[in-house]
Amino acid sequence: MRYHLAATAAVFLTVVTAHGANAGNTVSVLQFGTTNSSFTSQAGFGSNSATTLQFGATNGATSLQAGAVNSIVIGQGGTTSTSTNTAVAGQVGIVNTTLIGQIGANNAASVGQLGILNGSTVIQQSP
Repeated sequence: MRYHLAATAAVFLTVVTAHGANAGNTVSVLQFGTTNSSFTSQAGFGSNSATTLQFGATNGATSLQAGAVNSIVIGQGGTTSTSTNTAVAGQVGIVNTTLIGQIGANNAASVGQLGILNGSTVIQQSP
């Protein structure tokens, strides 16, 4: 009987350690150039955070997240009078927040959220 209890305790500790290792994910992207493209994808039991900043004539960013608490920030600044910004955010979790800010001649943003508490802000400005 003692062996059975020891094996159960060892399995339980292994599961807790694996859960803690995947508790949270953070990614940051900073791009300067004529054409910028970024794709981030995060999945974890805890919190996910993604920040993407792009400065160029053509900027494209996509961020996808699946976790309990998700946060996406995308900032895009066009560097020419005909700049194009495209941003896509997708989140599945309990709490989801998205902030997208775009400055350019052509701005497009899309946000999809599935959760209990969802909040999104999109700010677009043309020069």
